Amino acid sequence: MGYKILDIQLWDDLKQTVLNKKNCPKKDIPKRLRVVRPAVSELPYMLDLHGQTVQDAFDKTASFLAQHYRAGHREVLIVTGKGTMGQGLIKKEFDGWINNPKIKKYVRTTQWQNRGGAVKITLTKK
Repeated sequence: MGYKILDIQLWDDLKQTVLNKKNCPKKDIPKRLRVVRPAVSELPYMLDLHGQTVQDAFDKTASFLAQHYRAGHREVLIVTGKGTMGQGLIKKEFDGWINNPKIKKYVRTTQWQNRGGAVKITLTKK
């Protein structure tokens, strides 16, 4: 498993100090270091469905959208994840959920982001 470095400045400092071959023996350098940048634009209203069953994810999605619709918010982000081993059950079911009458009344448009791991949803106006 590799290390995730989120901060670019921290990464640069790490390269200059710890990973300098003079300061650090080669065996102590992690095999995989990579800079991870947030792939999804941060929205203030986000629901993460990682680790949920399909039914729980549907229920949480419906209540999340209803809550933010009532509050008058325009855009929300739902992270479904891509799934492991190509399964992604929540991701596969999500497009069907949007056409469900329980959810359809709130959603105007959807746009997949993060290479299919998240959905940006624009809610209808009241």
